[in-house]
Formats: sequence, structure tokens, C-alpha cells
Amino acid sequence: MHRVSALALSFAFTLGLRAQSTNASLVGRITDPSQARIADAKVAATSTGTNSRYEATTNASGEYVLANLPPGAYRIETEKPGFKKLVKPDVILHVQDILKIDFEMT
Repeated sequence: MHRVSALALSFAFTLGLRAQSTNASLVGRITDPSQARIADAKVAATSTGTNSRYEATTNASGEYVLANLPPGAYRIETEKPGFKKLVKPDVILHVQDILKIDFEMT
């Protein structure tokens, strides 16, 4: 019985270690000037150090998620036909950051 408890505790500790991420995430919402949510907008994060590009599309609520981004500096771009393309340079992500960046497209 004692051995089973030690094994269970060891397993739980190992799971906790795996949950620790060395990456970061970007989340946010894209709206128009009237605060209407914009679905199907493209959001891209480009690493300025490696030029790696990560992409997402907003859902019906205008929300996007870019997960598992390596820490570093990024340029964030949003675009959708009929709207002006937006660029946000110099976004810095650190280990385990979950950075919320909302955009208002015109």
C-alpha cells in the first residue's frame, strides 16, 4: 500500500513538471471601430530573430490564439479583405507569457 502511494505521488510530480512550458502564447480579439467582432481575420506572428512565422485565424467571436511560440521578439500582423492591414512591431515574449493583444481594424 505504501509503495502504491509513493508511485502515485511520483507520477503526479512528473505530470506537474511536464505542464511547465518553455514557450509563450498570444491571445486577443479583433474588432472594427464599432466594436463589432471580426471573424476569419488572419493573424501572424513573425519572429524577428529567426523569421519563423506562426499563423492563426479569428473565430466567430473575433478571438485568436497563437500558442507554443518560442520566446523572443515578434512582429504581429493582422489582415482581412476590406480592412486596412495592421502591423505591431517589437512584441517581446518571455517564457510562459500569455500576452493579450487586441486589434481594431478600419
